[in-house]
Amino acid sequence: MAACPSKFSHGPPSRRPPRSIRPIPRSTVQRKLMPSPASFAVATIFATMVAGHGIMSVPKAEFDPTVMRTTYVATIQANFPGKFNDSPDKNVAAFNKAFRDQQATGFKTLRAMLDPQGPDCGYSKLDVPAKPIPSDGNVVWQNPDSGEGFVPSHTIWLDNTRVFQNDDCATNFPEKPAAHLPVDFASCVGSCTIRFYWIALHQDLWQVYSTSSLQLCRSTNANDAME
Repeated sequence: MAACPSKFSHGPPSRRPPRSIRPIPRSTVQRKLMPSPASFAVATIFATMVAGHGIMSVPKAEFDPTVMRTTYVATIQANFPGKFNDSPDKNVAAFNKAFRDQQATGFKTLRAMLDPQGPDCGYSKLDVPAKPIPSDGNVVWQNPDSGEGFVPSHTIWLDNTRVFQNDDCATNFPEKPAAHLPVDFASCVGSCTIRFYWIALHQDLWQVYSTSSLQLCRSTNANDAME
C-alpha cells in the first residue's frame, strides 16, 4: 500500500535558514560555575561540623579504630526555647540562657542531658591500661587532625564528681590546637574514670560528643600519700 500523504500537506516542508549560534560570554560561564557566597558559607560550616572537634589527649583517651575519633555520637533536635541557627556566639548565648531557665524543672547538669545520648563513653575505650593523673593538673583537649580550637559547652567529671564546667570554652580557652583545662584531681582516690562531655551548637540540630573517657590511677609515692 502506498504511503498516504499527511493530511493538509501541501508539498515538501519549507526549510528555515539556519540560526547563527552566538558564543556564551565568558563572564556568564564564570557566574554559573562560581559558587555563590551563601553556598560557600554552607560548605565551610559543614566542613567545620565534620572535622572541627577534638579529643582528650591528656590523659590520653583511646578510641575504637573503626570510627573517626572526632565524630559526634548523637544529635539532639533543639528542644529549648530560642534561636539556634544564628552565629556561633549567639547560639551559645541562647543555649546557656535556655539551659539555665529549665534547670529548676529539667536537666540539672550538662552531663544529665547528654548521658542518655549515644553509646556510653562515646567511641572511646575503657578496656585499656590505666593512665596516670597529669602531673600539672591539666586536662588537654585538642584537635590533632584539623588544628581547630574549642567548641562550647564542656564539662568534665571524675566518676560522679564534676571537676570542670565552662559554658563558653571557645572564648575562655582560645588556645589552638590544644587547650589546657585546670582540673582538681583530689577526688580521684586509687582509680577513677574521667568523662569529658561537650555539645556543638552550629545549628538547631545539636551534636553530642559524649564521652572521651578512660581509667585513671594515682601512683603511690611519698608526695601522693601527703595529699
